[in-house]
Amino acid sequence: MTLLRPGKLDALRGAIAGSRAVAVRAAARVLFEAGGQRVLPATVQQIVRGAVEREASRVLAAIGVASRALESRAAPAMVVRGVGAASRQLLMGVGSAAAAGALVDGGWALWGSLRRVRAGSMTRTQAAAHVAREAGTGAAATAAGTAAAALLIAVTGGVATPALFVVAAAASIGAKAGLEAWMARVQPAVGSYARLGPSQRSVSDSDLPLRRA
Repeated sequence: MTLLRPGKLDALRGAIAGSRAVAVRAAARVLFEAGGQRVLPATVQQIVRGAVEREASRVLAAIGVASRALESRAAPAMVVRGVGAASRQLLMGVGSAAAAGALVDGGWALWGSLRRVRAGSMTRTQAAAHVAREAGTGAAATAAGTAAAALLIAVTGGVATPALFVVAAAASIGAKAGLEAWMARVQPAVGSYARLGPSQRSVSDSDLPLRRA
């Protein structure tokens, strides 16, 4: 899983994050004008915008995506007036990105878990934990992508739509990978049930597979 070779779920999650980032671009711009422009010197803002757009063009060329395609598929940006309204719009955008990410990753995990439960290689408890874990990390990763792109606008004034998509997708992919690595360290593998012997597996009713003899 890399930015140049994203998986299907990563690409979908990144597209969602990018679309929501474009939708809240006007709100982030309001925050830029309200004080975000003072975070970085104007010269640094220009350097950052140029570097991001050049790198985005390189990435899009490497994966064979035309910038015009992203421009045409972008969600329409809303007109926002006032810092309070802009902040609410940003929160709504990040929240909707999180909900969509949870649906994507949670739905895919549910489909795979049902197959494994029916095959007897996963328990109901493990399946529920796996779906919750994937839905949670998917939500956090997609929200992180949208938030990172919005933050870029808030401190630099904005970049072209294709670059915004790439920033959101990269942040989403990186957040997902980081969350999965962390979860792997703090939680046992979901597939551990399949590797345990019969005497080691729980035989409680809540842990019995759906498929019974």
